[in-house]
Order: sequence, then structure tokens, then C-alpha cells
Amino acid sequence: MSFPDDRGPKDSMMSLLEKEPVSVIINVYNEAQTIEREILDIHSGILSRLPGSELIVAEDGSTDGTREIITKFVRDFGVIHSTGSQRKGYAKALKDALRIARNPYIFFSDTGGKFDFDDFWKLYAMRHPYALIIGVREKRQDQFYRRVLTFGYNFLLTHYFHVPLRDADSGFRILRRDLAQKICREEWLNQYLINSELTLRAIFSGYPVGYVCVAYRKRGGPSRGLPPRETVRAVAHVLKNFPILKSVLSAPSYPCGSA
Repeated sequence: MSFPDDRGPKDSMMSLLEKEPVSVIINVYNEAQTIEREILDIHSGILSRLPGSELIVAEDGSTDGTREIITKFVRDFGVIHSTGSQRKGYAKALKDALRIARNPYIFFSDTGGKFDFDDFWKLYAMRHPYALIIGVREKRQDQFYRRVLTFGYNFLLTHYFHVPLRDADSGFRILRRDLAQKICREEWLNQYLINSELTLRAIFSGYPVGYVCVAYRKRGGPSRGLPPRETVRAVAHVLKNFPILKSVLSAPSYPCGSA
């Protein structure tokens, strides 16, 4: 197995000083059909163009052969495999991966072929002066009910927490390492839709947040992270925590970060 090396125009547009390394994190659960292609795409499209970058695969107890595929990349190419003997859940797997990221910027993406990794460069170009850049999913090709839920959820977040938000739970984002370290020291409330909680924590800590439109496709097969049968329970869980989260973020003792 070998990684393709297809440096192109993006490299000629960046000087060596502009090529700040990133830690790429992907959350993975039972993605045997797509994980190899995605790792190859990330390496050729991002890591090979930013020397010193790393890929952390937060694999959460897969049972379909995903773990064995990742092992090949760990052995031969130094991919960091963050995992455990039992399922941690999306939030815990993400938190564990954020803790071990070593570069000044962290790029996080959901998997399953939903995002185009070329859109990473749109976010990367905006990393100054923002501490968090969110990829806003546009021209979505996923199920209609998911688009409705996203719209309704962002509407509730905006009005309940009184902050302007765009696609707060998008699983395609870049954040500064100091922001990641801060939120990893905190106790996260939600098990589901955790990216929206992290977005709120960044905003209430005073970190600047930016937005970039990115493409979003319908994944092949059912959702692994939040299948339809769990959607209602997930939404109920998050809504139940709204008052608690608002109380935490609004408290005078809530620690502010560095913008």
C-alpha cells in the first residue's frame, strides 16, 4: 500500500511560513466500506501538503473490520489509532482524540463520505483570526427530515442561548489547540449533538467563530452515529440539558478563554 503524492496548485499558493501543521481527527464507527479511501484522501489532500501534520483516527469499537483496516495504516504510515475495548460514544471518542492532538490547529471531520475533504482548504484559509471555523453544510443531499431537524435545532439554539449561530452541530470544523484544551478540561453535558455544545462553549468563552459554506452529501447506507431510531431520544436528551447548559455558560464563574 502506498499513499499517492499529488501536490497541486494549492501548494504553490502557500509559502512555507503559511503551511502551519494540523492535527486531523476523524470519528469512526463501522466504516469498513469507506475508511481506507478517506484516510488516503486525507493524506494526499491535506497531510502531504502540510509538513508535520498528523492523523488521529478516533475509532469507537467497530465490529465490521474497520479496526483491522486502520491497523495497516498505523503500522505502515504512523496513523494514530485512538480506540478502546468497548464503545465510548461519539462525545467521549472525540474528547480523547482532542486531548492527544499536538498541533496548533485541529481539523475535525465526520466520516462516511458525507464531506469533500478539498473543502478543508476553505476553512484553513480562514484560521486567522478565528479560533473556531465551522463548515456550514449547503446544497445538502441528505434526507429531508434531517435538513428540517437541522434548521429547527439551530433556530432553538439561537433563540434560547441568544447568540447568532449557523449550523452549530456541523461535523466539519477547524479549531485552535488552546480552545480544544480549554473545552477538554470541562465536563461536557451531552452525549449527542456534541459539536453544538462545543460551539456554544467557544462562543461563551469569548473565542471568535467563523463560518464557511461546504458541500454535504448523503452517506451510503444508514447513519452510524445517530440512526433514525435514536434521533428522537437524542433530541430529547439535548433539549433536557438546555437549561443546565445555559446555567453553566452564563455563570460568572464560567472561565473565559483567550481570543
